[in-house]
Amino acid sequence: MHEIKGTEFVSGIKTRQNKITRHYGRVLFDLAQKQNTVKNVLDDLNRLSKCIEAEPREWSRVVSPFLPLHTQRKLIASLVSSLKLGILTSQFIITLCKNRRLPYLSLISEEFFECSQKAKGFMEGILETTTPLSPKEVEKLQNTLKSQLGKNILLHQEPKESLLGGIVLRIGSLMIDASTRTQLNKLRVTMKG
Repeated sequence: MHEIKGTEFVSGIKTRQNKITRHYGRVLFDLAQKQNTVKNVLDDLNRLSKCIEAEPREWSRVVSPFLPLHTQRKLIASLVSSLKLGILTSQFIITLCKNRRLPYLSLISEEFFECSQKAKGFMEGILETTTPLSPKEVEKLQNTLKSQLGKNILLHQEPKESLLGGIVLRIGSLMIDASTRTQLNKLRVTMKG
């Protein structure tokens, strides 16, 4: 009998979670695109997200797997109605509830946002720095990347003190590592001969 190690189990759960969020996010985006309601759905998801952020404890109670499904459905129907969400968003949220996928809502919303950005010609990128760059610096870097890559780039900053200095940039399969840590490691390898 094959013994499953803790990290394999967690990795398997993450993989399944990623598949679920990608699937639902893309389905919602495809439906919104066909109905020409992408902007409306984005607005709905932002409104819903703000509501969840304002009451995180209440939301965790609503999405609890221990809450009976009929009770959860009533709560979600009430929330959807009070926020005056559009028809597509409302039906989608109710479907997530029926399928017990509400805990993935924020990740599904992120997937939807990424799909909408890609449709506009944007590529997502991660910018790792020791200290956050100002919005103006990020904008300048995005414009430089646009001129080099020919695509609009939307960078998300992630602070990483371990870099010591410099930046690491990841855009799709492209990675630019101009961190002090990497430069020191290269120097160390060179000196060893």
